[in-house]
Order: sequence, then structure tokens, then C-alpha cells
Amino acid sequence: MRMPQGSFDTHFTDVSAWECIARQLEMGHEVETVALRKPPNAEGYVMHMQIPPNEHPVYVKVQLSKDKIVGRSFHISYRDGGA
Repeated sequence: MRMPQGSFDTHFTDVSAWECIARQLEMGHEVETVALRKPPNAEGYVMHMQIPPNEHPVYVKVQLSKDKIVGRSFHISYRDGGA
């Protein structure tokens, strides 16, 4: 996925994706709690981040485990009827 214009690199790396998520959380971005199918009865946390130049929001889902945060999804969201 492409990064915002003006960024040195053109695509997100693992590190830059985590930095983007952390920056959004620090700015108070809304986080939604969702029930995960795998593993059953576990909770995940979802954000829909509007990051230019993407036309659609970026869908982010993470899961908290005992000792780490696991990235489950980081991709363009077409949820709202996009192409």
C-alpha cells in the first residue's frame, strides 16, 4: 500500500505501518472493539484511518495477547461501497 505523498519511501513497511498506527492512536483516533472468529471468544481492535493519497480508508485490526500486540490486518478498506 502506498504511503502519503512527501514520504521518503513509497510503500509501507512493517515498521512504518506500526509507526502510522501508533501516531494515529496518540492523536486519539477512534478504535472499535470487535469479536474475532479466530481464536473464538477473543477481542480485536479496529481503526479505519484516512491516509492520503488513498481514496478509501485504511483498515487496521490488531489483537492484544499476553505480552504483545499482533497485527491482523492493514489494507485499503472498500467497506463503504468503494471499487
